[in-house]
Amino acid sequence: MSWINKYLSEADLARIEASISKVEETTSGEIVPVIVRRSSAVGHVPLTLTLLLTLLLVIVEFPFSDWLWVTPWVYLWPVIVVVFFGLSQVLAKSKWIQKVFVPEKDELDSVHRRAHLEFYLNRIHRTENGTGVLIFVSVMEKKAVVLADEGISQKLPKEHWDDILGMLGKHLHDGKWADGFVAAIEACGKDLQTHFPVNSGKANELKNHLIVKDI
Repeated sequence: MSWINKYLSEADLARIEASISKVEETTSGEIVPVIVRRSSAVGHVPLTLTLLLTLLLVIVEFPFSDWLWVTPWVYLWPVIVVVFFGLSQVLAKSKWIQKVFVPEKDELDSVHRRAHLEFYLNRIHRTENGTGVLIFVSVMEKKAVVLADEGISQKLPKEHWDDILGMLGKHLHDGKWADGFVAAIEACGKDLQTHFPVNSGKANELKNHLIVKDI
């Protein structure tokens, strides 16, 4: 997945893994960071872009409609629409274009849905004492979510993670992705160490690495 190297190098990935391992030496909690390329659906973008380009062309050519909408020029329109659709397929691969055509509210909803999905797909809800924490980042939207399992939520309310999210979001905005993950992991670790200190004979229930997903 070469795309991740635009944001995190191999050294960064190793640094994040080491941070998880170090933090989990002091707590019975399990921290799982996940990063995905995007959470939002973008399948509608090429068609929407095609319609927009066609509409713009109609507006531009309106003063010349007397001779453009007669034979033989009228037969060019199907060809133009096909060309626009092909161009839109290429343009729609751009992360910037994708963001333009996905409303902010839809982005937020999609990121939270994906975070909850990853929480269960990665079995974070299956820790023995309900002490799993997900640190989730969606690249295209530049949004993050922290989800804690039931055992942690009984002692630390959902609002408790807002400061960590704010810190992580600032690092992401500044392009310091590795620093953001490490800072969030260490901050979560301090909270978990206080409320869920390490037990003797504690098993490592979940892998200590950043999970990277293309879609």
